[in-house]
Amino acid sequence: MIYRFITVSVIFLCLVVNSVSAAEKPEKDTRIKSRGSLSYDKRDAKIKVYIEGVRLDMDYMRRNMRFADFVNDPAVTDVHIIITNQRSGSGGMVYSLMYNNLTFENFNDFTITCTTFADDTGEEERQKLKNALSLGLMPFVNQTKASNQLSFLYRGETEVAQADEVEDPWNNWTFRGDVSGWANLEESKKNYSYSFNARADKVTENIRIRNNARRSVDTQKYTSDGEVYRSDNTSTYASTSAVKSLSSRWSTGLFGNLYNSNYRNTKYSITVKPAIEYNIFPWDISDRKVFTIAYYIGLEWMKYYEESIYDKMEESLWEQSLRLDLQIVQTWGEIEAGLNATNYMHDWTKNRITFDTDLSVRIIRGLSVRMGFRVENVHDQIYLPKGDVSLEDVLLNKVQLPSSFEVGANVGIRLQFGSIYNNIVNNRL
Repeated sequence: MIYRFITVSVIFLCLVVNSVSAAEKPEKDTRIKSRGSLSYDKRDAKIKVYIEGVRLDMDYMRRNMRFADFVNDPAVTDVHIIITNQRSGSGGMVYSLMYNNLTFENFNDFTITCTTFADDTGEEERQKLKNALSLGLMPFVNQTKASNQLSFLYRGETEVAQADEVEDPWNNWTFRGDVSGWANLEESKKNYSYSFNARADKVTENIRIRNNARRSVDTQKYTSDGEVYRSDNTSTYASTSAVKSLSSRWSTGLFGNLYNSNYRNTKYSITVKPAIEYNIFPWDISDRKVFTIAYYIGLEWMKYYEESIYDKMEESLWEQSLRLDLQIVQTWGEIEAGLNATNYMHDWTKNRITFDTDLSVRIIRGLSVRMGFRVENVHDQIYLPKGDVSLEDVLLNKVQLPSSFEVGANVGIRLQFGSIYNNIVNNRL
């Protein structure tokens, strides 16, 4: 039954990919008259621009990009821009700005990038994004009379000096540390937590090395009739991985993890797993579509705080995983879906299957739907402590409870109508 579910889910994901690929280059909306052509006459009206994806400071964009009209309805836009981002090896962000031309003839769709650094301020980030957006819109603005009001200033040297070869003393390594905490105090109830996190990564075109360590503590105290009830949930997680690119679609890697949690009765869990991954689409278009198939296999060593339901204090088991991930970004919406199947190889009934999806689709003009769904078939809780769980432990959330499934869902609808223009900025009270 479990593997029938996996087969059906894989077939469903493949059908979605085929459907999206077939519709990847939609026909232009014939209801919108094409106003751009190879002509000496220029449009009087400014270009209409619709932006979605990464959240921007749109007030700032409207004030500083007055050569365009920003609209809130993609059905009437001239240029539909989708912005996605990925973290770079230095800790900054690489933004992909995908320009989808809807009304101009002789213009193809294209993508440009914008890179920010990890230490950039919010002002510096929005300036860089504004400049990148503006440069990408220039071919379209050139077809309007707004281009007559533009001027350009080059701040560089008159003669560009030959760039010296950059020596990186860190050899592409980046490091980051985070400390956070919070507290909520009442007369009879106190709750506080804190966490530490450290990262060390190296990213090049052919290899990616990631190291991460995290420690978190969550404490709850309740006072009732002079008696104090306390719950301390602590967890430690550390991971290391090295992934090498074999080709435009194939990758291989080695993954190691260390885990500790008193909530899950795990004094330690250590896993070492080699893996191989195949992307149906080339990785150089991963900002727009990804469909990966990855297989992991390795050994897990475990030791428990209390004797497990299988009369074990410690054990070592072989484990394997198969994961499929799909991500599609188009002008009509976005799809994210994942299927993960894991089992212990000594007993195939000890398994877990997880399917999660997040779908955002524009149905008609002004109406869009967003929905998410996650379901887990759980049969691998071998770490559960033996014996009965007290009501106090349940109420204080001290221990993981047995469960054969987990389900979660969300849905949202957005309906918008009225004026399509939103260029006026008014931040008054």
